[in-house]
Amino acid sequence: MDADLSMILAEATVAASAALLLVLALRRPVRAALGATAAYALWLCVPAALLAVSLPRGADAPLALPMAWQIMPAVQVTTATAPQQALDWPAWLLAAWLAGALASAVLLAWQQQRFRRGLGRLQRRGDGLYQSVTATAGLPAVSGVIRPRIVLPADFEQRYSTQEQALVLQHERVHVRRGDLLANALAALLRCMFWFNPLLHFALHRFRLDQELACDEWVIARNPRARRQYGEAMLKTQFDELPLPLGCHWQARHPIKERIDMLKRPTPSPMQWMAATFLALGLSASAGYAAWAAQPAQAPGAIEVAGQPGYAIDVRMDVDGNARAFQLRERAGQPFGMRSQDGRSPTWEATFTLKPLDDRQQVWIGGSILADGKPVSDPAMVVALGQVARIQVSTPDGGSVIDLELTVRRLDEAPVAAPTAAEPATDGPAQSPAAEGQVVEASPLSTTPAPKYPVEAARQGIGGEVVLLVTVDTDGSVRDAQVEKSTPPGVFDAATLEAARLWRFTPLLREGKPVQGQVRVPVTFELGPAYLGDPIMVDHSGASP
Repeated sequence: MDADLSMILAEATVAASAALLLVLALRRPVRAALGATAAYALWLCVPAALLAVSLPRGADAPLALPMAWQIMPAVQVTTATAPQQALDWPAWLLAAWLAGALASAVLLAWQQQRFRRGLGRLQRRGDGLYQSVTATAGLPAVSGVIRPRIVLPADFEQRYSTQEQALVLQHERVHVRRGDLLANALAALLRCMFWFNPLLHFALHRFRLDQELACDEWVIARNPRARRQYGEAMLKTQFDELPLPLGCHWQARHPIKERIDMLKRPTPSPMQWMAATFLALGLSASAGYAAWAAQPAQAPGAIEVAGQPGYAIDVRMDVDGNARAFQLRERAGQPFGMRSQDGRSPTWEATFTLKPLDDRQQVWIGGSILADGKPVSDPAMVVALGQVARIQVSTPDGGSVIDLELTVRRLDEAPVAAPTAAEPATDGPAQSPAAEGQVVEASPLSTTPAPKYPVEAARQGIGGEVVLLVTVDTDGSVRDAQVEKSTPPGVFDAATLEAARLWRFTPLLREGKPVQGQVRVPVTFELGPAYLGDPIMVDHSGASP
């Protein structure tokens, strides 16, 4: 789960950074050609890219079967345990990201509250606006998101002329009508999510400038004869060093010279307004599509859910005629694999991932196959449950070949060949095995939950056997399990008992009614084929009489 979140965050970071670089490269030439409003509209590319990268890409058409290849000397298949990670990096990175996001949110909340406290007491005016009793710096401003307020300085009537007052109020009302407060709230959210990305912090300052320039352009377009008065109102405004994350105010970071120079430019024509609209929409759609298309293809119709089903995977691994069969139990979405090596031939490594499809009778299997660490094939196919899927791959020179046959079944749907507490033949009258303490024969546990191979035992190459004496209740559940014998003593006992609690049996029937019984279950631990992951190769042999 941590790895999935890290991957999503990484993909979003790349998509957002690419969109930011595109906007930063185009904003100045677009502003010169089409106006400040067109440059401001370019910033739509960023949320479009982030939205697109969150959508599933869908599926590439999989091969019905991987290609057949050529041929390779006999190879002995051995177990290779996975190296144990000293540190869970995905979990640590996720924790660091959460800590940074929380710290950024706290900082922005503190900045918002500090600005609000700096306004002092506010009075509501008859026109619905608010005016500070004491504050003058950074005002007029509009603050808030859901219920925005336009706040005026204490000396508003003394500082500005009547015409300048009207122009300044138009400026603030344009911020509200155009949705700039929502845009700033989204920018604050992105600042928290991508606090580690310096490009975002650099770009957000330019975003705020383009926002103000676009607002200035709109006011001048409605008041073309009031350029001088509007410029004088800007010069009279007292700028504020305090940032306002959720709002728009006259802050010292706004280059006043650039805003005054913009007033000298002619306002865009209707054709330029139309061109700006099409450019913003087209560029946002293109950025979104590029971000969406750049995602890795998913399995067709793959079901992405938190609780993935478990699967039993029967594997037949044939390396140059030397075949070995074994069974794995895996969760969907978790990689599994196998390795072969003997020192005389190339080392084959196969890693796969299984994903469920909308059609519960099919699964998608994809992965990679390497020979001596070099990629040879990336097979992908749709497999019907219970049917054999074959993958045959050779080295480029044709000197070695691996033939894999995979048969997949859902653990919750697979037919369970449960051990049967069969009543032994006796000469005397039939009695309950539980009452007599008789031990009856058990069937092989080929589809019951297997014990996990202890990692330390696998690392040291230790195998062994545990014989359990299991009391089976009338409903087939395990009432009690005890270790009758284990070799070597104590190494595999705990793992076997833990798995035995999940076993189910077919209870003994007496006169058509289930009764308690006992079974002796020998479980053999042996180092079989190589498995990339926690070793769980367990051979359940038949019971001893």
